[in-house]
Amino acid sequence: MRWNPRSLAEALCFLTLPLALPAQAQATNVALNKPATASSIHSVGYPTQFGPAKAFNGIINTADRWSSAVSPLHSNPEWLEVDLQAAHGVTGITLYVSRDNTYGRMVDFDVLYRASDTGSYQVVPGGAITGNTENIRTLTFTQPVNARYVRLQCKLATNDNLCRVRELQVFGTALTNQPPSVFAGNDTTLTLPDNSAPLQGSATDSDGTIAHYLWEQVSGPSTATLLSATSPSATATGLVAGVYVFRLTATDNQGATGSDVVSITVNPASAPADPRAGKLHVWNRGGRYDAAVFLPKAYGTQPGKKYPAVLSLHGRVGTTLSDDHTEVGTNPEGFIRQLTPGKPLVDTFPGIVIAPNGPRVGAPLDTWWQVDSTHLVIQQALALYDIDPERVTVTGLSAGGSGVNEQMKKYRATYAGGVPIAYLPPTMDEPCDLANFPIWASGNTDDGVFSVHRWTHATTGFYTVVRQCPGYTGEFLLTVNPSGGHSGWDAFWSRSDVQNWLVSQQRKAP
Repeated sequence: MRWNPRSLAEALCFLTLPLALPAQAQATNVALNKPATASSIHSVGYPTQFGPAKAFNGIINTADRWSSAVSPLHSNPEWLEVDLQAAHGVTGITLYVSRDNTYGRMVDFDVLYRASDTGSYQVVPGGAITGNTENIRTLTFTQPVNARYVRLQCKLATNDNLCRVRELQVFGTALTNQPPSVFAGNDTTLTLPDNSAPLQGSATDSDGTIAHYLWEQVSGPSTATLLSATSPSATATGLVAGVYVFRLTATDNQGATGSDVVSITVNPASAPADPRAGKLHVWNRGGRYDAAVFLPKAYGTQPGKKYPAVLSLHGRVGTTLSDDHTEVGTNPEGFIRQLTPGKPLVDTFPGIVIAPNGPRVGAPLDTWWQVDSTHLVIQQALALYDIDPERVTVTGLSAGGSGVNEQMKKYRATYAGGVPIAYLPPTMDEPCDLANFPIWASGNTDDGVFSVHRWTHATTGFYTVVRQCPGYTGEFLLTVNPSGGHSGWDAFWSRSDVQNWLVSQQRKAP
């Protein structure tokens, strides 16, 4: 061999001096000696000589590299991936490609990242490379990317078209471990004798994986038995009546925990319905203002439950009871008529209806509702029946509509709303006292008793005046039919929207 001092000096320099690195390579390489995987490994010296670990061992020379076993395609690239083992704020990468400075350079490739093993891959900023002519590529990001996994995806290489990486350096800092996000499921309710309930929880970890689950009881009337308590889906058994709270705690692969709670309400076994439920019965009050009463079909099955109530007032010549007040009339007048045997509303109406049989004033059939005595009926009903005092409405027809007006004027604080039908509007010194009181009035244009102009006159109509009050809340409805005379109440009360309105109002402060 011919002696060449210059060649020898150059060789010694190559062996003894470190390869010049980009400036950012002086920062922390968080991929160094981290676990690596690849789509394929060259068969020479398989599996270690050209294995994926070679690209992350900190050695940069021509013999130490990862090499793919097959040629890549754009539609089926070869890849090399490193697991940083925790979430990092990655600020850049430096990539040493090719077997050496002249052979086997990667031409088209992408650099991808994802935050967790369940996340989606994204291309790093500037990481979609085509037509590459360099053996060393450095990418510096203006903003860190949150990454645990970094992947090089090789699509095209030169010469023999195998993908080679001498070193893939990833620069950044470890992020503070984020605790798992936990959902313990939706609160549920069951009724005895059912005494077990599924606990359906879940958890995710933005920067790692879930390593452990644990269900625990926080509170309850007894100690429940928890089955499969270390999985996201468990079962609580042996429950008794009351409210239980259970907590699901999830622990991630770095020891951080997150938790959430869920409640299970266990109702007592349903009691038998009241024998009067779903029927009409007589409430005897001593002869004056005796009443026909309807109770919902489920009345009595849930001890302590309160129901909305409707006070129903018939007209001047109407009745709700037989002459001797021992039975409900076969065709009682007022809203109560919608709940006579055989009517479909009997099966679905959720409220209590109190329909007094008004006393006679003068002629045998001549009823006017005395305001204090009428109010006493609903006051006593509140004590006798399971009525929600916040949801009591009053409705009536003709003279019963007058009764509604008087109740609204003097006792509006008792009621949640009023529905006067086929009668003129209230006569009040202060109409604005009803500005925030829900009213739904109805009548026919050709009904002189209704007196449509006294409701709708452009300046003096009651409907007009109330809607102009400073405190008006928009809860005054008025239904005016073009004809029908002094009638139409049964058709109005048969409407589902009217029925729903009567049991949906909530009492407001005057």
